[in-house]
Amino acid sequence: MEIDFLLTLQKVAVLFILIVIGFIAGKSKLISKKGQKDITQLVLYITMPATIFSAMQLEMNKERLNTSYKILGVMIFCYIIMYIIGTLVSSRLPLTAGKKDIFKTSLLLSNTSFMGYPIVLSLLGPEALFYAVVGAGFVFEIISWTFGVYLITRNGNKEFELNFKNIIFSTGILSILVGLVFFIFQWSVPEPINSVINTLTPATSPLAMIVIGLMLSRSNIIEAFKNKWLYLASVFKLFITPTLIITILKLFGITGPALVIPVIMISMPTASYVAMFSDNYGNDAEFASQIIFLTSLLSMLSIPLITLLF
Repeated sequence: MEIDFLLTLQKVAVLFILIVIGFIAGKSKLISKKGQKDITQLVLYITMPATIFSAMQLEMNKERLNTSYKILGVMIFCYIIMYIIGTLVSSRLPLTAGKKDIFKTSLLLSNTSFMGYPIVLSLLGPEALFYAVVGAGFVFEIISWTFGVYLITRNGNKEFELNFKNIIFSTGILSILVGLVFFIFQWSVPEPINSVINTLTPATSPLAMIVIGLMLSRSNIIEAFKNKWLYLASVFKLFITPTLIITILKLFGITGPALVIPVIMISMPTASYVAMFSDNYGNDAEFASQIIFLTSLLSMLSIPLITLLF
């Protein structure tokens, strides 16, 4: 499975322009904070679930199942490596305990839904999106709502509490589980519901990019550019960690979708969950937002470069 660099650059440029549109709309107050929240809700609860469900409406066969299992295993391995790197780097930084936890979590959690899925779909097509959802998205959601929350809260103002309801009923997990049921039993969606799902699906990518632009427009850009630790987080998140992981996977003989899809997914910028968890559990939400801003901005450069390594 090869990815054309120029095609990747073109696709990322399109996404970047959409982010810029969202940024301008936010800065000019064309879309308010409430409007941003409403669009986010629209993506999270309507268009993104439709995209996830639609991606899983494929014919079940042994090859697809085996590839999915392999990607699941590779993703778990990737998270172990990312956690080790985050722990080693953050432990040596002169930051508060809370910021160290945010730094570590920012290297662990990638923007799987809002950027990972649209990029995989645009570069590799619907079948690759199926593997991204089943293999990468499922692991991401579970780790985010368990280990991710634990890391953010252990030095926050609220105690960690494992909430299985939040995990199971998160839109990502629920959409995947419903899609899996239809995939396993090979149920077809009746009309006109199927047409509605297929109509909603293409809206996810542009809306998700605009939301990212809106979020960036409300970040403290000047402070983000001044903070050298944010650059360090970005370099490790976007360049060093993906390069190390792709090298290790190639040494183990991993090729094809099991190599390309996990690496693309972990190469995404820091997930918005990091800021959301930091805000909800009394950690430094501003620091988390700044990491998300800088990694999102620099990912426009890093994503095409990482594809050269395939």
